[in-house]
Amino acid sequence: MSTGLSRVPAQARRNLVAIEMRTKKGWSQRRLAKEFQDIGARLELPVSRDISAVVKQISRVERGTTETPDAMYLRLWCEAFQVDASELFGHLDAPVLSADGRATYAVISHKFIPAYLGRESTQKVRDQATPATEQWVDCWQAGLPHPAGSASVYVWPFGVGVVHLVEELELPSLGELAAWRAQSYPVARSWADRQLQALTGTYVETEYVLSTYWLSRAKWTGVQLDTAVRLLAMPSMLLDRNQSSDTVETVCAAEQVERQLLRDNNVERADLLPFGTRGVSIAYASWSGVAYHPVSSRRSLDMTELVSCELLTQAIWCYTYEIQRQVEAGRDPVVPAEYSWRFLRAIRSRLTAPRPLESGQHNSMRDAVLLTSQLSPKLDAAIDALRESEAGG
Repeated sequence: MSTGLSRVPAQARRNLVAIEMRTKKGWSQRRLAKEFQDIGARLELPVSRDISAVVKQISRVERGTTETPDAMYLRLWCEAFQVDASELFGHLDAPVLSADGRATYAVISHKFIPAYLGRESTQKVRDQATPATEQWVDCWQAGLPHPAGSASVYVWPFGVGVVHLVEELELPSLGELAAWRAQSYPVARSWADRQLQALTGTYVETEYVLSTYWLSRAKWTGVQLDTAVRLLAMPSMLLDRNQSSDTVETVCAAEQVERQLLRDNNVERADLLPFGTRGVSIAYASWSGVAYHPVSSRRSLDMTELVSCELLTQAIWCYTYEIQRQVEAGRDPVVPAEYSWRFLRAIRSRLTAPRPLESGQHNSMRDAVLLTSQLSPKLDAAIDALRESEAGG
């Protein structure tokens, strides 16, 4: 006879998903227990005839004292609500694809690494590049060699270069991605510095990396899929602030937090903005990054649209940051005349004003990326500073 028990968490947390699914049907725990018995009879499973014993197992799951039921009760829960086990319990151990028996998901990681190079250095890169296609503002692109992915550098004549590094990952948990992300950032910046120095012949030190994740194959369903995409937009939520990112203990701790957040479906942050379309995509932007999952690949945004948006956003962010640094150093900002405040005013319009044939999805994406990057106030401040400087203020 099945006991219904499997893993018991150290600190019980209510399974809000299971409770919500039951109450949405208007069922009591006793009514669900009767459903379990009927399913058991139909599938020839050894479900207890003592309905109070079955109610007890349901109660333990809902209270969280049983984190994941055993195989028979797991099947009963899934059959009763016609959902995948991960949607109800969020466990990371479903035997699907990986060598160790854990389900995996596939994600394309886009790293954007900007650097203010100056006009002379960007001209040197431009001499080795070709005009980039499908970009919002004219720029040039040159390929870069990378041992684990594909990479390019994009340069704009106002003095900014953005390295774009693309890596395809297949991982069993978001916690593992969070640890990989934290560990890979300094490595990626150091590599980008060397590539830019080789192209320009001058010293380059990049300051930050911004990531966008394109979830091409999910392992979650329902509300847990939405929660997973939220976490992809800000993976650092899974990591302790002062913990090393390259240890087994770090990944295990991150996966524990992941289990709790996926189970509770309670991932919020003030800067987290949705821009997906129901039935088409699930998408979120935050200060930390952007995540996108095409639910319907034929109706969703194309990945190049998101990449083009981020490339120009990061290029202008870097340019306005250079102006900000000059202002904060107590100097009147100095930029090439053709890329002064009138140029930035035109860029602000290009970034913020909808195009006549722009789709609603594209509009929502652009608004979310701009708002969470806080680029608009930086543009306004840079325009004001350049106008004052030009006027002799």
